[in-house]
Amino acid sequence: MPSVEIISVGQQEPIVLPRVPFSVRSEPVVRSHREPSRFQKDFGQLCGCIYHLGNPACDDPGYEGMYFAYELLSERCREAPTPRFLEFGPQYLPAIVDLLGLLLAGSPDRLVVFSTDWQFGPASSRRYGQISENAFWQRHCKRRLHLNALYHIRPNP
Repeated sequence: MPSVEIISVGQQEPIVLPRVPFSVRSEPVVRSHREPSRFQKDFGQLCGCIYHLGNPACDDPGYEGMYFAYELLSERCREAPTPRFLEFGPQYLPAIVDLLGLLLAGSPDRLVVFSTDWQFGPASSRRYGQISENAFWQRHCKRRLHLNALYHIRPNP
């Protein structure tokens, strides 16, 4: 199952988030919920707060299943024979765009690290250098964001 994790670099304590139509768990220790994690080695070099995005049901009282973000993905992404691109469903995209903006604004270092980790995605992992927030969302619209990838996102110039 896919995970989506965002680190607000340099942030001391998680910020209070507005209501969103999915689950978000945050903590001031940069540790992936994935075991094993493709990117924990990268995460271990960072200080800040991590935000784990999850299916809406992950917030239901009594839910004891795995914490994952499969439902946040578009149907096209979930149903791809070999999922390689990241695309969020239209019902979640506006809240994720806003969340990313809030986490960038809350980062003293003006940097967020965005990662996806999906066991059924590409076998290889990709790490990308810095990209602007606008460029990140433009890639999303063109289905040019990759699964099993880590992006360093800066505010727009």
